[in-house]
Amino acid sequence: MDVSEYHDALNRNHFDLLLEADPSLDMVLAYTPPQLAAAEVFIIGKAKDPYAMCVVIPIKGGFEIKNIATKTIMRRQGMASALISHVAELARSRGAEFVEIGTASVSHDQIRLYQKLGFKRDGILRDFFLRYPEPIIENGQLARDMVMLRMNLSPSS
Repeated sequence: MDVSEYHDALNRNHFDLLLEADPSLDMVLAYTPPQLAAAEVFIIGKAKDPYAMCVVIPIKGGFEIKNIATKTIMRRQGMASALISHVAELARSRGAEFVEIGTASVSHDQIRLYQKLGFKRDGILRDFFLRYPEPIIENGQLARDMVMLRMNLSPSS
């Protein structure tokens, strides 16, 4: 699956996709370019209307995947896995020690996928999603806490 870095301005299609994974436009704007110049965007599909994309930011010692989303009709085809593998390889090539990702504690499918790809639970951000302007309901449950997962990139991990 071809993953490419996207360097142009984000458009409505990009934001619509990112908002599927993070429903707060203010939050999404805060971690995407140009507001966060260090953020990198990776896509699968057409540049201006991707099937899947992720936003990655550098953090001390590694990288954090801030958002990863796949169009509903394109899910379960390996695109999220391809994006995560790409980010992990890029991070490894840059000497990063780890890649982090966070998701709601009620996001069972996402947590399973991340663990299958080598992430391990690394902490909980209590009441993280209660800061959002509207309640987030997933799998019939209120999203309250964010589970942080980490993939260590050192050879012994």
